[in-house]
Amino acid sequence: MHNTMLREIHEQPASIEETLDTEGAHLREFGAQLRARGVRHILLAARGTSENAATYARYLFGIVNAVPVTLVSPSLFTVYRSEMDLGDALVLGISQSGEATDVVNVLEYARSKGVLTAALTNTAASPISEAADVTLLTHAHEEQSVPATKTYTTALAAMCELAANWAEDASIREVVRRVPDWMREVFAMEPQIETRSERYRYMESCAVLARGPNLATAQETALKLMQTCYVVPAPYSSASFPHGPIATIAPGFPVFAFAPSGKSFDDMQQAVVALKRRKAELIIISDSAQLCAEGTVCFQLPSAVPEICSPMVAVVLGQLLAYHIALHKGINPDEPRGLHKVPGATRG
Repeated sequence: MHNTMLREIHEQPASIEETLDTEGAHLREFGAQLRARGVRHILLAARGTSENAATYARYLFGIVNAVPVTLVSPSLFTVYRSEMDLGDALVLGISQSGEATDVVNVLEYARSKGVLTAALTNTAASPISEAADVTLLTHAHEEQSVPATKTYTTALAAMCELAANWAEDASIREVVRRVPDWMREVFAMEPQIETRSERYRYMESCAVLARGPNLATAQETALKLMQTCYVVPAPYSSASFPHGPIATIAPGFPVFAFAPSGKSFDDMQQAVVALKRRKAELIIISDSAQLCAEGTVCFQLPSAVPEICSPMVAVVLGQLLAYHIALHKGINPDEPRGLHKVPGATRG
């Protein structure tokens, strides 16, 4: 029975609750520190799944804290030895295992220049923690399956809590604590996810669309489809999709469209209309019953989830789709070919 990934998917609500309860005071203190220092820019360093968490961070801190956020290319420091002036930035490294060497190198460079550094990790005793001024821990406990699930969503929850504390926004703090219950609503849909995903047993390629904070959801779902199903997916922002990639859409080509309510919804709705005209195989993930009716297949998300938190909820559906499609293909999602878990990716 291939159930390690599935078990860890289902552990996410409890992992988020533990992270917010255990790390809450520390996240409040660090939010106050960011205000006191007048941080006006965030530089992110990350790899793999953590890079998708960084995509969420770009939207999160830009929307909630009104600061520009840049995902840095670590090679600027590790290969090209750029002497970059980081000014009043926060340099945030994200690594579930804490072992990502190039992320550690970015933090070490920034710290040597007197710039504030922080590590977001699931592993307390790790190189990334040693390299940073501040360590922000997720409390996902050991993640055994190669495809990361709970370490991803706990990282998003921790950053959302940090952004709320930095902005002194109690409403966002309240909302992020509701995420575990919304996740549990998605779990209630699993029988239909299992049944409907059989349709994609022979899928070899697809597109995954979203916009705004859920661009991270498109990227992370695409990564899970790659890792577990050996599908070749292409994640896109719906804003970029008409400028070239839409030419790849032939009748019957699968497109997963993440379209939760929010400011990006109208744009996603227009993308769905354009794709329907091209007779794409539309798999719609949305809380809008009206938009769901436009899809070949639809999975309806919980209603009234604020857009800033919806990536934590929507990605659970993406994870479950990847898991069940893998099983329909006869693939063990716990042991993807050519991949292994980075040692130390734990937080006990």
